[in-house]
Amino acid sequence: MLIIAITLLNLLQIIDYNRKFYKESAIIIFKMEISIQNALERQNPWWFAKKYDSGISRLEYYPDIVKYFKTKEILLILGARRTGKSTLLYQIIKSLKVNFKAILFINLDEPLFQSKANDPEFLRNLLEAYMLENKEIKNFYIFIDEVQNYNYWVQTLKVLHDTSKNFKFILTGSTSTLIENKMSIKLSGRYFSTTVYPLSFNEFLTFNGLKKLKILEKREYLEKYLKYGAFPRVVLEIDKSIKQEVLKNYFQTIYLKDIIYPYKIRNNKDVFDLLYFIISNTGKPFSYNSVGKVLNIDSETIKEYLTYAQQAYLLYSINKFDYSVKKQLVNSKKIYCIDTGLVNSLSFQFSQNKGRLLENLVFITLLRKYSEIYYHRDNGECDFVIKEGLKIKQAIQVTLSLKDIDVKKREIKGLMDAMMTYKLKEGLIITENEKETIKLKNKTIYVKPMYEWLEE
Repeated sequence: MLIIAITLLNLLQIIDYNRKFYKESAIIIFKMEISIQNALERQNPWWFAKKYDSGISRLEYYPDIVKYFKTKEILLILGARRTGKSTLLYQIIKSLKVNFKAILFINLDEPLFQSKANDPEFLRNLLEAYMLENKEIKNFYIFIDEVQNYNYWVQTLKVLHDTSKNFKFILTGSTSTLIENKMSIKLSGRYFSTTVYPLSFNEFLTFNGLKKLKILEKREYLEKYLKYGAFPRVVLEIDKSIKQEVLKNYFQTIYLKDIIYPYKIRNNKDVFDLLYFIISNTGKPFSYNSVGKVLNIDSETIKEYLTYAQQAYLLYSINKFDYSVKKQLVNSKKIYCIDTGLVNSLSFQFSQNKGRLLENLVFITLLRKYSEIYYHRDNGECDFVIKEGLKIKQAIQVTLSLKDIDVKKREIKGLMDAMMTYKLKEGLIITENEKETIKLKNKTIYVKPMYEWLEE
């Protein structure tokens, strides 16, 4: 019995020694890799009381970020690249009133960190080493940018979240399928998420330092908002030619980093041709078969590539509304782009297709507020119907102008068809500049200019 007791004691001592050894080795690894330290020092200027650019504040437009940040759950901030997710992280950091060493920012787009993507121990060792080096701090705020670049982030964060209650994780990501699917399975009940979009019209005006504009000024800035879009960097750029170049670069970045590389697509030309075709035809109903015939690409491949583009937040599709989900899936879809500036820079002349750009802008604006957006088509077509709960609550038509009699008849017919179908008393037509109220068959149709609707 004495021998057994001594053996058990030795075993426990060995286990304890190993546990301490592995913890200390994490610190050693962290300290030995000077390149990692240098990268982190560049990414965390507050450690040295250095100034850093946190941009123009947008937190008031994202109340969920403020709300979820105060909870113990992981906060995931999603959205297309260049929409300002990283800047929002800096704004959160600037708002914190804590010891500067309690804040650790890790941008996984850093090439050095990308080289560690397949190392299952890298992130855990780094975080544990940082925590042990700062033992006097009780609660840490860990900001990880572009988290999808590390292949073991879900497993690592799950363990650390469950075992280390003094970590608050705030993550950003640009590819929904690599993030939400893994999180929903392995991190169920441990996270909240919110999505960041390009600037709203009100944000756009704020970025341009504008307040209390006259109607003519609103029209002028709506034109710019529509033409160059709402990515923060583009909005702040003065040179028009550079705006266009930046937008083309953004498309290339999303195209390569979030579509081609992650899914190891070899036929780049087919993907590019498809995206160009779809973005040039935003708002038009389509089917996978019809697009496949035009581009000579298999319909299943079309579906696959468009799914990747949607998961990168570049494109969004909506279905024709039907109470039967099966019918919704087989009917033609309509696709819209994340930003009208991208559409305009890639596809066609602005003045010739302003109507479709207006429709795309209305969709992106609706997307910020509603989760169930469809289009209606029966005896007429209505651009958007909004479902809340079990019912369609809004019907919205978008057109450049109602001055042409035939256009006015067509737009009213499509809207009235939707209003009658879903028993709506009111409908809305959004135009570029026109405003009126139309009474028809005990229904009321409000015609509003885009700039007025955007400010609501």
